[in-house]
Amino acid sequence: MFPGDTDPNQWGTGGTPVEPWTEQTAGNPSADRRFIQAAGPFTLEPGDYNNITMGVVWARATAGDPFASVELMRIADDKAQALFDNCFEIVSGPDAPDVSVQELDKELILYLTNDNPISNNFQEKYIKFDPGTPEYNSSNDLLDSTDRSYVFQGYQIYQLRDNEVGPDELDDVEAARLIYQCDVQDEVDLIINFDQDPDMGLPVPSLMVNGENEGIRHSFQVQNDAFAQGDNRLINYKTYYFMAIAYGYNQYEPYDPVLLTGQSKQYLASRKAAVGSIRTYSGSPAPARDGSWGYGGVCLLWRRCDR
Repeated sequence: MFPGDTDPNQWGTGGTPVEPWTEQTAGNPSADRRFIQAAGPFTLEPGDYNNITMGVVWARATAGDPFASVELMRIADDKAQALFDNCFEIVSGPDAPDVSVQELDKELILYLTNDNPISNNFQEKYIKFDPGTPEYNSSNDLLDSTDRSYVFQGYQIYQLRDNEVGPDELDDVEAARLIYQCDVQDEVDLIINFDQDPDMGLPVPSLMVNGENEGIRHSFQVQNDAFAQGDNRLINYKTYYFMAIAYGYNQYEPYDPVLLTGQSKQYLASRKAAVGSIRTYSGSPAPARDGSWGYGGVCLLWRRCDR
């Protein structure tokens, strides 16, 4: 009934051109709207079955005119359609790496690996097709599967306030602080996601990564406590907590916040590890004993033998 600009071929009017028609242009008063959903027609033979998936999309803007809710609902509808097209599987970022910690005198070394064959980022070869991206860009150019896929781009390492901090708190500077970032050496540096602000009804940019473009690293020296005040050198025998995530990148087209075209989410972070959830790692600096070398919390003793 009120197609707006979604019927450019005028199929609903039998080919008769009409102006875009909405409840707003028709002057309809706001009220409770009820709908009936139906499917078919189809025939079920004995023993046959048919799966029917219904989708009810709802959104409400807190600012603007009544049509602002329609525009917000279109965004929600695109998300719902993308989930349906992907069999309701959320597009996951590259799995978080495994981390090992070497404990030294007032110093920790963090080592990152991706050697588990079941990881979607095994040997840093992550690539994930995103069905939420359109088949054509705003210039009507056909996008191939590579254009519509996220690829591995880099790592981010955080020091955590304690072992209770989870992956959903990495944006909270009181809970987690970024201490290292590394990324593929290419032309990608600033990675920005645009998220719809429900109060303003506008897409708001968030800087997700300020890339170094110096290549991927796998070992990181930690000598300072990101949460310390005053002298921030690590303290021997004190336990520190860390979390490392990987992230993917895609930009099939620069995002236009006015026309709402292009890649709104360039950054896609880890949702899990190769096995289980993203882990928290800990380490306690300690000086090596005389006649031994400290490594990963284990003392390797040596003895001189003469023959």
